[in-house]
Amino acid sequence: MALQTAGAAGLHTLLRKLNKENVANTAFNPSSRPAKHSLNRMDDAYQTVAKKQGIENPAEYEVVLNTPPSDLSMADDLNRYASNGVNANTGNYYVDINPHANEVNHAHELGHIISRQTDAGKLVRDLRDNPMLHKALQGAMMTVPGIASAMEAGDDDMDTAIALGLLTSAPAIVDETAANVNAVRIMNNAGKRGISGGQMGRMAGGYLSYLAAPVLAAVAGNQVGNLLDSDY
Repeated sequence: MALQTAGAAGLHTLLRKLNKENVANTAFNPSSRPAKHSLNRMDDAYQTVAKKQGIENPAEYEVVLNTPPSDLSMADDLNRYASNGVNANTGNYYVDINPHANEVNHAHELGHIISRQTDAGKLVRDLRDNPMLHKALQGAMMTVPGIASAMEAGDDDMDTAIALGLLTSAPAIVDETAANVNAVRIMNNAGKRGISGGQMGRMAGGYLSYLAAPVLAAVAGNQVGNLLDSDY
């Protein structure tokens, strides 16, 4: 059990490090396909992909360019270099990106904005951003797998715990999946080369980071549940 916990924690740290490296480029070490060189192409592709999904008038959005310090660490707020949201003052969507990081980060954030303009995507994002639901799901992330493990006879129930742990993160996972699908479409509409294998890998690393937290919590909850199970 200790090895399982250590392995899950190690995976979480590794993915956090990969996410940091993914946005850490500066003017002195830019990505081979930096976001700043494809802003207009990305916007054209955003419009095309959104309209293909039935969005007649794709929403306007603001691009906020933030360059990280050369000593960026995993403890820093990485959202400044790859995130999206709604500007409280203008009501417009926005994307925060590092202009020197890979353009696939920009495509991913635009993918979120497209998703938010569909009925299903808006519902998922509203669920994800609901603070009360978020707090409840965070609490359930460990307790639900733990209770399930305590109720299930024996210790061979890790798969059940992980499945339940992932279920508590369903809004975030569904939201990230939709953004990635849209990002691939945007990239393939934004230029002749389309999305590369390396860029797919970058998105996969970000996606896995959303899976790591519930898996880690599920492993811990599973161990607690099995300890309770063994006591009765």
